[in-house]
Amino acid sequence: MSRAVLLVLVVLVAVACGPSASEAPAIAVTVAAPRQPASAPVPFAPTSFSVAVSGRPHGRPIILIPGIGCPGSVWADTVAHFPDAESHVLTLAGFAGRAPISGPLSATVRAELATYIRDRQLDHPIVIGHSLGGFIAFWLAAAEPDLVGPTITVDAFPALGPDPGAVAGVTQLAASWKAMRAPDFASVTRDMFLAMATNAKQIEPVIADVLRSDRRAFADAFVEHFATDLRGDLGHIRTRVLVVLADGPYQDIIRDQVSGIRSREVVVLPRTRHFVMFDDPAGFFRVVDAFLAKPDR
Repeated sequence: MSRAVLLVLVVLVAVACGPSASEAPAIAVTVAAPRQPASAPVPFAPTSFSVAVSGRPHGRPIILIPGIGCPGSVWADTVAHFPDAESHVLTLAGFAGRAPISGPLSATVRAELATYIRDRQLDHPIVIGHSLGGFIAFWLAAAEPDLVGPTITVDAFPALGPDPGAVAGVTQLAASWKAMRAPDFASVTRDMFLAMATNAKQIEPVIADVLRSDRRAFADAFVEHFATDLRGDLGHIRTRVLVVLADGPYQDIIRDQVSGIRSREVVVLPRTRHFVMFDDPAGFFRVVDAFLAKPDR
């Protein structure tokens, strides 16, 4: 008998003499559950502002911040001017019909905007801010010097209330706003904003949105702005900064306040009021385009 035949017989005997199927020990079989796809991370949702994103996806990011009480629509012409950019237009909490937050508005916007930029992976975005929005732009550039790209402020103070007693005075004013009857507050606000632009037709719809703001949020943001002095922090800014100013009585004060920014340009547009981009859009875009055409660093 050959070795091969003998080997087959041994195997058959072993099988035949082994335990029957009913007597065989149970063998535990573990079946791996199919791998579930990893859930996508939840995008960061800021509480202190809402964002409208438009333009070319993945184009050069531009962040646009409006002033106190104002809707993001104040930047509509600017968004249209940069069709190849990816524009992120903010409207701050408590303003223009948005729900308010309980904490300090500008400080929260500054912190959450840094988180938003990182979460959306925006590479050194251009930041443009008007008035209170410009103040926040200064603050962001100083607090996060490696995060943002070229920064443009429009008629904005780094320190709105540097004089002794200014904060106390504006706190009293804010308290009076909160106590006013709604029609009286609307009248005061309308008069205040009408004086900020030569183009009354363009400012009217903005005023309508400002009047939808939460009055307490409006007043508290004004006090916070007066109480926060950024002059000592401006030396931390590393990006280039364009300071666009209205042709008014405060241009020399702002020029002096921004002197600590190492790379800065200051431009005053003649015959403009606070809403510079409304009063001279051609001049505004001319200086902005020239500034952005230069190397970032």
